[in-house]
Amino acid sequence: MADLGTSKKPGDRLGERIRTRRDSLTPTLARVANFLEANRIEALTKSAVELAAIIGTSDATVIRAVQALGFEGLKDLKQELAISFGQGQSAADNMARTFSRIGDERDAALDRVFQDHREAFETLTSPETRLQLLHAVDVLAPARKIGVFGLGPSSYLANYFALLVSRSGRPARAYDGSGAPFPDQILDLTDRDALVMLAYGRPYKEATTFIDEARALGKPIVLVTDTPGTGLTRYASAVVTVPRGHTGLVSLHGATFVCLEAIMLTLASLDRPRAIQTLERLNHLRRSVGKTPQ
Repeated sequence: MADLGTSKKPGDRLGERIRTRRDSLTPTLARVANFLEANRIEALTKSAVELAAIIGTSDATVIRAVQALGFEGLKDLKQELAISFGQGQSAADNMARTFSRIGDERDAALDRVFQDHREAFETLTSPETRLQLLHAVDVLAPARKIGVFGLGPSSYLANYFALLVSRSGRPARAYDGSGAPFPDQILDLTDRDALVMLAYGRPYKEATTFIDEARALGKPIVLVTDTPGTGLTRYASAVVTVPRGHTGLVSLHGATFVCLEAIMLTLASLDRPRAIQTLERLNHLRRSVGKTPQ
């Protein structure tokens, strides 16, 4: 596996500038430059003060070295580093690009998250998305049993949504690839009346397999996604578009969480006696094992 601390890619401006300017740097600045080149993750994620402590120099010297290499400052260098090894779409690439955006201030990450969620909730509460949510509920309303697909981080949301739906009176289960191989899990699709699918970005093998099996069984699908142009949408009975932050940056799932809770509560409100009776039964079962109702 490549060492991210020293990896170089085409268009590596940092490496090129160090090679062309090395002879003009003082020994102290050259030592800083060499450290930055060899420890790119450190350079991307740490402040000038932190880098200075590691290198054994001053933060002013770190800044001078960065500027001697032709960058305006450390922020400019970090943006270049995010580009140089953050050209892909892996979680590490997305985190690298996010770090380059938020800078070194301690509360900058908070601001980034809050701003992204504000933008996501503006979309989520728009008239268009509201109609999408109501259509999704209409698709799920006739279902006696519901299945929920979600892998990776989405598996936690899938399990949470399945739990809420079950508590509101419609037995539900998550298809998340845990506990049993994924192909074994989806054998159970024959017992589901409708499906909710959490799928983001480009279709992956498990998602396409799930959709193929659902289509073969004639199961209606509610697709929750941030990429409405994906090929999966053509097979869905309803599509709800939920942003997860900015493309190429760290994904944030707060809006998806709210979307699923909105679907659950609206679905439960269509048969209120069943929802209340199910929760009363749950409380009875909890008392029987000495658990306090929640």
